[in-house]
Amino acid sequence: MKVDNSMINRETILHEINNLLINFGFKTSNIYERSCFDILARKKDILIILKILVNIDSLTTQQAEELSKISGTFLASPIIIGLKSKHSYLEDDVVYERHEIPAVSPQTLYDIIANDMHPEILSKRGGFYVKINGGLLKQLREEKNLSLKELADLTHVSRETIYKYEQQNSQAYPETALLLEEILNKPITLSINILESEHNHILDTKIQEPIELIKLGYEVNSSTKTPFDAVSTRTDDSKEVLKLKEQLSEKIDEIEKIKEKLAKKTVNNEILITNLERNRNISTLSKIAEKTNDISSITGHKALFVLKHEHEQNSIKNIPVIYTWELDNMEKNKDLEKLIKERENEGE
Repeated sequence: MKVDNSMINRETILHEINNLLINFGFKTSNIYERSCFDILARKKDILIILKILVNIDSLTTQQAEELSKISGTFLASPIIIGLKSKHSYLEDDVVYERHEIPAVSPQTLYDIIANDMHPEILSKRGGFYVKINGGLLKQLREEKNLSLKELADLTHVSRETIYKYEQQNSQAYPETALLLEEILNKPITLSINILESEHNHILDTKIQEPIELIKLGYEVNSSTKTPFDAVSTRTDDSKEVLKLKEQLSEKIDEIEKIKEKLAKKTVNNEILITNLERNRNISTLSKIAEKTNDISSITGHKALFVLKHEHEQNSIKNIPVIYTWELDNMEKNKDLEKLIKERENEGE
């Protein structure tokens, strides 16, 4: 696929991206144009949240914050797809950033999804940069019996710069990286996999409703720019996670093993996509249910309604309805899990 930049109709781009993902094995959500994201897509363990824009500079700070937090909560990778910035069209095979979220052109996304070709160039203030594989650089330099200064002289940079490259504390201009590769006769740059973004921000706006759910050990975090009201998370192992994080910072040599343990603990947290009554009638709740069902199917997380008033129904569009008085009578979260399962079975 070769994307024509004259095609600046956002709706067309949305559907082209959606078709691209489906054609290459992704399960995609509906399109949510008035949300902080437009499309959710999953393929095996990859979950991405996309925001489609013509001009990537039109992303607001509030949208970016909410997109970042939703991605962190769902362990997903947020990606902005756009055609241009306020200064120029986006170049292909280059990763831009807006509010610390990666932004790429539709063609770049196509190359990643269809051809497994990940970009190596990062656009930042001051120009284009690449990431150097510091360990490999040091190994190749030592194999050629070159000192830091000798390699620095050959590439017209300082000794300190080469040292920073080897410690992976600095990014290089593409021209410098190319010169290093010519001298060492081997590729030394790292690709940028935007499908594996390490986004750590999570929803942090705690709300005090429904109190009955909170009493069962769930933390309810509001989401204002999404098709659902909140995300409820049960994290019984929070102390263990904090301990792992401390070990992670203290024991650099064990960082990969600890990351794996931390990831497993995080994945095991139970997330409930939560919708509240908030004086809405059944017709409105049904419309919300349609969107929530879609998002639940993509993320793999269960959804529920927590309602205060009796509506004589145990589910809305197959999403379990739990009443606050029922939550109030529960002593542990296992009781909630059991009731959700019963309501799911009734809905089927």
